[in-house]
Amino acid sequence: MTQRKKKLSFEQGLEMLESMAESLSGGGLSLEESIRLYEEGTKLAAQLQKQLDEQRRRIEIIDPETAEITTFEENQDGVI
Repeated sequence: MTQRKKKLSFEQGLEMLESMAESLSGGGLSLEESIRLYEEGTKLAAQLQKQLDEQRRRIEIIDPETAEITTFEENQDGVI
C-alpha cells in the first residue's frame, strides 16, 4: 500500500477501501493478513472521513431571501 504514503484523492481512497472490503469479505486471507488489512482500512476510513469533514466546512449556503452567505455548520436546518 505504498500509495498511502502520498496524499490520496478522496476517490482513490474510496477505491482502495472498497478493494480492502472485497478482499476481507472474499475470504482466503490468513488471520494476520485479515487483521492487517482491517487495521489499514480503519485508518483509511478515518482519513476519508476527515477529508469529508474538511470539504463540508467549505460548503457555503446562500439564503435566497437575504442573499446572506453562511457556512454549512451555521445552517440551523441542516438543509442545503
